[in-house]
Amino acid sequence: MLHNRLAITASCIALGTCLAAPASAQDSTGDAERKLDTIMVSATKRPETLQDVPVAVSARSGEDLENSGVSSIEGLATLVPSLTFTQSSNELNSSVRIRGVGTEVFSSGVEPSVSFVVDDVVLARQGQGFQDLVDVERVEVLRGPQSTLFGKNASAGVIAVTTQAPTDTLSGKVDLTVAEGEEYALRGTVSGPITDTVLGRLTAFTKSQKGHIENVSDDRDLNGYDNWGVRGKILVQPSSALDLTFIADYRDTEQDCCAYQIRDTSTAVNPVVGVTLDTLLDPVVAGPENNQTKLNAPVYNNSEQWGVSGKAEYRFDNGFTFTSITAFREWDFENNIDVDALDFEDPIPGVITFDLNSGQTSLSQTSQEFRLASPRWDNFDYVVGVYLFQLDLDRSFRRRIEALTGLGVVGLSGQFNGSVGNRNYAAFASANYRFGQGTTLFGGLRVINETLDYRVFRDPTNTLLPGDFPLGGSAGTPADIDGDTSDTALVGNIGLRQEWSDSVMTYLRYARGYKGRAFDVIFTAPQSTEYVDAEVSDSYEAGLKVQTPNGRLQFNAAAFWTEYDDFQAQERDVAASTIVVANAGKVSTKGIELDASALLTDNTLLQGGIAYTDATVESFPFAQCYRGQTPAEGCVNGAQDLSGEELPNSPDWRFTASLRQDIPLASMPFDGFFQLDGSWQSDVQFQLDQNPNTTQDGYGLLHLSAGITADDGGWTASVFVRNLLDETYASNVFADPLYAGVISQYLPRDFERYVGARLTASF
Repeated sequence: MLHNRLAITASCIALGTCLAAPASAQDSTGDAERKLDTIMVSATKRPETLQDVPVAVSARSGEDLENSGVSSIEGLATLVPSLTFTQSSNELNSSVRIRGVGTEVFSSGVEPSVSFVVDDVVLARQGQGFQDLVDVERVEVLRGPQSTLFGKNASAGVIAVTTQAPTDTLSGKVDLTVAEGEEYALRGTVSGPITDTVLGRLTAFTKSQKGHIENVSDDRDLNGYDNWGVRGKILVQPSSALDLTFIADYRDTEQDCCAYQIRDTSTAVNPVVGVTLDTLLDPVVAGPENNQTKLNAPVYNNSEQWGVSGKAEYRFDNGFTFTSITAFREWDFENNIDVDALDFEDPIPGVITFDLNSGQTSLSQTSQEFRLASPRWDNFDYVVGVYLFQLDLDRSFRRRIEALTGLGVVGLSGQFNGSVGNRNYAAFASANYRFGQGTTLFGGLRVINETLDYRVFRDPTNTLLPGDFPLGGSAGTPADIDGDTSDTALVGNIGLRQEWSDSVMTYLRYARGYKGRAFDVIFTAPQSTEYVDAEVSDSYEAGLKVQTPNGRLQFNAAAFWTEYDDFQAQERDVAASTIVVANAGKVSTKGIELDASALLTDNTLLQGGIAYTDATVESFPFAQCYRGQTPAEGCVNGAQDLSGEELPNSPDWRFTASLRQDIPLASMPFDGFFQLDGSWQSDVQFQLDQNPNTTQDGYGLLHLSAGITADDGGWTASVFVRNLLDETYASNVFADPLYAGVISQYLPRDFERYVGARLTASF
């Protein structure tokens, strides 16, 4: 508990509280008083300052991310208190949550509730967004439904990444990081003019880490990675009225990930008579700090992603601006996990061998957006546009287990193939009407029409090896299901903004979010050919934004309440005795968020945030029971009522704080600095089924970096310590998929303290 308190206290002393916000101090010029940077965001599809936009937004600049050591989307959770990340066996199943709401199902035919947008391009699935943050201008986290302007998979929020633009002068940067655990990262960027009207920017990176999980069977280090990528941007300016931006990027990811660890065997049902599971696991010792496993099969999580986009922006003489964004992206992904967590090559009585659990996904998407933005007239302005989207996704999966029976070793195996196609057409409009005296009425509408095509093929008699018995579905009929469904929806938002002065603004906002229809594309053949209805959210939000006249303090607050109807989740089909994706019922999230930044002195910057979130299942009468749940514990006929329970990985309280101290050294050609980044959160339940053993107590983290930087900014050298207080925590806790009563976990890279160094050079 002392560690938890220390982790946030050190960063909060100066203000006496923990408030967070996106800002970094400007460089001082002469004797001018320093101010916080003006952060521009694109939450309304127009460039607006963070303090002017009537939406709850957390924005972090690329400099903020680098100073805090955040280089991935997952790491954003350490900076944004309303955001949490849940690790799973692969990128396709891992998820982020905003205000406690995220995607709970693993069918590839279901969209995420939190939309990822990179350089104005909406990504179809969250797995595409778990990428390295390299050469980033800013990251915006838009909290609450954003379907009016960002589309149908933004019912809970948006994470928008904007990368750096080409520069009109020659510049470059090289960044090298080395850390314990054989972690290496090298990033490089060069930017500048190519001709008088063409600017270019080229960025490349490579990063690797051997893995922080020890496999005792063969001394492999698991859950490491070897990633590399490149991105090129060309800005063509044939006239002062026209900008043409072309982007091409490629990323290759190879990971021996994601092996989980055994956390608790105290309630295990031993699979072998007379032999405990702890004996079978030896020398692995179960526990919250266990970073060992005992596998004998390949574990991998590999992906290849590339995309191209073109953005044209034309500014008419009358003040109108026309924007066109065309994009194509492709993502290929494959993974395997050794499920049995033991290294027996051949089955032993009571224990099955489950070494093959492998899937392949191939996704391609094409999108086109047109927008027309009016000038900002005295009383009125608007944005109108259309959006077209096409998705094609193919998913295949194979499983094989072996068991020792009275007939000898018996193999069971199976495979399935599924595909999803989605066509989405939308038209949207957003406007502001200013009454005077600082009062503005704002709002917008989006009309969505979409078609979902789906097919699942699975022959229960189709096994992987001769002599195997069918795995699952052997008692049913072959699945050869195809169909389509169309839907039209109207979403929107409306609100009132009041500017009390140049420094104070309040707003009230209502928004309706939408998450499209879905189909259960899973290994076990669907029990129904019916689609899952769209998920609809209704959100109410009141906000306050304050900036002091001297520009040295920003303070933002928001109170919110959102209800989700036809919530898409996994539930138990009692009649069919299986788990299905369905419209489970209603959930809600409500709370209060505070974020701020303060330039306490010309050399001291404090940022932080507080989020109180009450994310609750309002109605879910036929939810999946957790394994071993008894009728006395609420499991009746294979189902339980989760009404009134909390949503997964949604702590009631989260705090973040960051303290940056620059140290002028007058007699040296360089200056010093140190930075503390802290966070704390209350206890969480990781699983929707409310297994009492899949919870985690509250914990706090503290990260430290210190170094020197040249007076002209040409180079910086620093050392850092992640998880300074050596506080163990998990990024997911769940019931083991094989062994009854066993609890497993995923330990993140910084589950224990480690140190590193970083060198940056720029021109």
